[in-house]
Amino acid sequence: AVPVSMLVNNAGYGVPGTLVSQPWERQRDFIEVMVTAPSALCWHFLPGMRERGYGRIVNVASLAGLVPGTPGHTLYAAAKSYLIKLSESLALENRGHGIHVSACCPGFTHSEFHDVVGVRQAMAGMPKWMWLEADAVARESLDAGERGKVVVVNGRAYRRIRAAMKLMPDSMALALTYDRLDIVRVLCDVTLKMIEGEIYQLTKNGDSALTEEEHFDIIRRKT
Repeated sequence: AVPVSMLVNNAGYGVPGTLVSQPWERQRDFIEVMVTAPSALCWHFLPGMRERGYGRIVNVASLAGLVPGTPGHTLYAAAKSYLIKLSESLALENRGHGIHVSACCPGFTHSEFHDVVGVRQAMAGMPKWMWLEADAVARESLDAGERGKVVVVNGRAYRRIRAAMKLMPDSMALALTYDRLDIVRVLCDVTLKMIEGEIYQLTKNGDSALTEEEHFDIIRRKT
């Protein structure tokens, strides 16, 4: 077998619609590509990396794996969340063996992904600052992995979005994804207001007990 010192699990795509709107065979194939294949490749190449005392594994996940799921593309966020947890566990299991395992978590990135999924036109109206370049994501991810960073959120804007989501109660974060068509705009606006302290003030005074619908109403009023 050819010795492999660096493995990048980057293959991926999306299945539109809800879980039951697509044939199970299509969903099953998605799981094979997005979950089974990267796990199998890690299993296959890790022993050789451990034997040689050196290895680098980068699993290309997504910011979608760090925020609540959305209606539609049901398995996408779940698969990306799996890759993040897989990377964390493998990083711990192989600590001390010269092996770094990381998950990179970009947001919207210029690539053929959106053409394949068929949502290029829907993405055309997004603000330019929301887009990342594939080569920049690759460089940042490889550099961070070399330093031993396990979870890499690519892009300053997306790091702020993740920080904002972590500060929110789960019910408020889930409410953000209720209307999938407006999620990008709402995330941007809420991130700015989180930085300004407005939504933090909402959650600080016991509003974490509110329902998803009540949080959704608050978010809409604030944005």
